[in-house]
Amino acid sequence: MQSQKKPQSTLARCWTNPEPSTSLPSTATSSMSSDSENLEPNPNKRKRVRSSYIWEHGTKIICDDGSSRWKCIHCRHVLPVSSTSNQRYHLREIHKITDPEHHTDGQQTTLDVHILRPFRADVMRKLLVEYHIERRLPFLAIESPALQRLLEYLDPRSVKALTTANTLRADCLRYFVIAKNTIISILSSAISRIHLTWDLWTSPNFKAIIAITAHWTDENWKVQTALIAIREIEGDHDGENISHIVHAVLKEFKIVEQFGYFTGDNAGNNDTTLACLDRQIREEGGVGFDVAERRLRCFAHDMQIAVKGLLFGPTVTELETYEATANVSDEEKAEWMKMKWRAFGAIGKLHNIVKYIRISPKRRAGFKTVLQDLEKRFAKIPVMDNDTRWGSVAAMVEYGLEHRGGIDMYCREQAALKTDILSEDDWAELQIVSSTISATDITGYKDLGSIQKVDETRAIKK
Repeated sequence: MQSQKKPQSTLARCWTNPEPSTSLPSTATSSMSSDSENLEPNPNKRKRVRSSYIWEHGTKIICDDGSSRWKCIHCRHVLPVSSTSNQRYHLREIHKITDPEHHTDGQQTTLDVHILRPFRADVMRKLLVEYHIERRLPFLAIESPALQRLLEYLDPRSVKALTTANTLRADCLRYFVIAKNTIISILSSAISRIHLTWDLWTSPNFKAIIAITAHWTDENWKVQTALIAIREIEGDHDGENISHIVHAVLKEFKIVEQFGYFTGDNAGNNDTTLACLDRQIREEGGVGFDVAERRLRCFAHDMQIAVKGLLFGPTVTELETYEATANVSDEEKAEWMKMKWRAFGAIGKLHNIVKYIRISPKRRAGFKTVLQDLEKRFAKIPVMDNDTRWGSVAAMVEYGLEHRGGIDMYCREQAALKTDILSEDDWAELQIVSSTISATDITGYKDLGSIQKVDETRAIKK
């Protein structure tokens, strides 16, 4: 039975991966000539010794070199007798004969598949690279004795593909270069300009990181997206530093003259980045571009600003401003922030409650205990609103309404939350907020980037 071909991963599509053949080995498919075979004097005696049904459909022969073979009585096909898997496969696939004492669904056994498939160490090493990258494993994981025992159990030949941590690292870099060259080739055949988006954040180990994503229309008029670079930013997050990294990536992927539009939030450093990028391209003899035309605003970010204004009013900026003084303690600052949030009504109170619960493992565990006492099967931590995550306020409100009983009970047990206990009017206000957001589908804009259609009038290269 033919095996179904599994879809290749994203990484696998970047280089050639010939599928191992599922056909019988040459030693299993070759037939011996009648001149070189001698039938065993008494095959019936051997048949009684062997319990496998294959001997009811074949005889044992001795070749000129002294080796033993099994010869099919139906088609005179000759196979080795080191195991019965090849013979069982031959009888099942060619003559539709199966083991009468073993009823199966007709699928190949794991042993059949591995015996009949030739082993290639290079393919195995590539698959190990894919696995380590997909699971984000350390390079030293390749040297695990447990992994070696597992692979050796599945196929002793696979141990040949196991390498050291340094070799695995070299393999990853080699395949990265292959994948990168593939992306460069694909970008060169794009029928549109290459449009960019990028984002900046601070990693858990406090490194300033920028991720650059390319968007284009391929030769089949399909919109394509690929993350092409993740780089560390040295120094401040100003436009000059960002432009140097973006310009280097454009040259690295050979798309300086194909650069199209940039879509980003309203941060001022994005405007400066494009102006500096245009200057750098012109200084190196390039054509450059119209900064005002190529700078597009992220609609989802604009919608987030509108939603915050709708929910919190014109004083929303006060939440992000604190006039620090030298004599203010952290406790006083925290109390001042809670008071500011409380002034926004029910949403502000819910914000204070959620922040209080999430601030320490002990409080999170205590809240989970309350939910479990209320027979909540899945005790989830409250969802926190965030200034930059679109739809996070709506998610927090929906969580609060869903777990109203647990939140009320927890707040009554915590003296620090006495001022933020939600009344019946507060819960009614949260219900109105939730209904309003759902009716206008504001949260749906967080996925806007994945559903945008390309304007074909701007897609063609100029």
